Amino acid sequence: MAAALILAACSDQPSNEPETSAGVTPGELAFVGVETCRDCHAGEVERWTGSHHELAMQPATDEYVLGDFDDATFDHNGVATKFYRRDGAFFTRTDGPDGEIAEFPVRYTFGVVPLQQYIVELNDGRMQALGVAWDSRDQADGGQRWFHVYGDDPIDHTDVLHWTKMSQNWDSMCADCHSTGLEKRFDLAADRFDTQWSEINVACEACHGPGSAHVAWGKSGRASDDNGLVVHFDERRDVGWAMNAETGNSARSRARLTSIEIDTCAPCHSRRARIAHSAPPGAAFLDGYVPALPQPPLYHADGQILDEVYVWGSFLQSRMYQKGVTCSDCHDPHSLELRADGSDVCLQCHSGERFVTADHQLQPADSGDTLCVDCHMPATTYMQVEDIKKHIFKVPRPDLSAEHGTPNACASCHTDQDAAWASGVLEDLGRSPQPGAHWVDSLVFAHRNPVDARDALLGLATNALAPAIIRATAIAQTSMDGDAATVALVGERADSADPLIRWAVARSLQRSHPAVIASVGPKLLNDPALAVRLVTVSAMAPLDLELLPQASIADLQRGAEEYVAAQLVSSERAESHINIGNLRAGQRRFEEAEEAYRTALRL
Repeated sequence: MAAALILAACSDQPSNEPETSAGVTPGELAFVGVETCRDCHAGEVERWTGSHHELAMQPATDEYVLGDFDDATFDHNGVATKFYRRDGAFFTRTDGPDGEIAEFPVRYTFGVVPLQQYIVELNDGRMQALGVAWDSRDQADGGQRWFHVYGDDPIDHTDVLHWTKMSQNWDSMCADCHSTGLEKRFDLAADRFDTQWSEINVACEACHGPGSAHVAWGKSGRASDDNGLVVHFDERRDVGWAMNAETGNSARSRARLTSIEIDTCAPCHSRRARIAHSAPPGAAFLDGYVPALPQPPLYHADGQILDEVYVWGSFLQSRMYQKGVTCSDCHDPHSLELRADGSDVCLQCHSGERFVTADHQLQPADSGDTLCVDCHMPATTYMQVEDIKKHIFKVPRPDLSAEHGTPNACASCHTDQDAAWASGVLEDLGRSPQPGAHWVDSLVFAHRNPVDARDALLGLATNALAPAIIRATAIAQTSMDGDAATVALVGERADSADPLIRWAVARSLQRSHPAVIASVGPKLLNDPALAVRLVTVSAMAPLDLELLPQASIADLQRGAEEYVAAQLVSSERAESHINIGNLRAGQRRFEEAEEAYRTALRL
């Protein structure tokens, strides 16, 4: 692993080159580092210090290592992993890529609470996340111990989840969300990484972008519309939330018309694949990434989180998102802490007089035992000890859980009762939901009855009460196989203002009749969102070109090269080369397809 890039702010020396409005010399922006930011933004840096972002990754030193490295041993699946120090450095002895016990140096800490993993260097220089981690919770909470992130699962050196495999590779799987200014330099011919970064942790410029132009603006003393900033987080500026006494809920003083903040947070708080080398903060999410939609196997059939998908996919389903709430309404963007303790963060926008009551909580309001999040943000545990709260903010519907066999918040506390019992309790209290179908019914039906799902999917795609991401999920699963009504309904959404909907239409093309693909696809080849263009290319590549006008053929050929470039963003992964092979095979460029498949086999 090479040393970090050394990048500096612009010089004070005058330049003869033309200047921008901020007095900044045009050219490539550079990262300046947190210490430069501290000069003018000491308060923000102070709040960031000690945060999960600051401690996302650090050198393995006494200052940052929390685990017991005093000759501690942890046994898992017949392998005794030992942790120890030597000459001020940290080491582990465990099973390596060949299954043999060997010594490996611990280079970095990874995270802080409730667990801390360790980045270990293999003999070929690859950095890997060790599967044995330190439970950093208090001992009274079950912490201060070594454990395996996959629990009792028998993970040996032949398993794809073993710490030495690509699935646990830091460069490929972790680095761009735990470090700042990352450049994943993978040499495909040599099968080696030379990953570089500006700062090893998540520092200021991970979210604000390279700061050199901003520093130069500050030194210039000139007025500027943008202050040299890459991204402006101004969506909450001069915005208030007015309480509606009748409902007990607040409304935003003006509609949120952009998604800069959410698009900045989404890349590292969603399940997604990267499709662009350069995806600057604040850029449209689908210009740099392809996200996972809320559907099995990553989500439950009703859209609730199942696998470790983080929070973006559930938050976009929430009424909070639809009403204009952004991440920093609840979280301080620098410390990452809640803006108020416990339920007080909710009471910023929801009336305590209406909701902190025995009638609402179904227990004495002054008992102190219940928080809003217990019912509206139940947690799912990942990596054995990390509880991730669901950001869908659902009103508990045990009736739907009883009908569909999906999770319900009531079971978080009433562990000895099922959803039918909880539904009965609400019915006895006169708190049953309004009768009628819920969009969840259609989503679950479509998943469990794919052959007969057309009507359910089309109904869901046009259901104004369903969140946009759910409508997109329905559209993506719809086949446009010649049925005129389906083609009209789905095809017209290729003009949607929402890129997520247009992306879903492109995904629908992958399961559609060639004539429909030739009709709907061409306009999406020039879509503003990269993710939309890429999916459209994969759907159109196998088409007989005689179905297309000449202009669309040229667009498709250009798009195919863009598709290959997007796959090579993850050139270290066999899947990327399989995708390239499939594209070239669809284009009938069989020698190139074979070459891509052989590369995938080599990796």
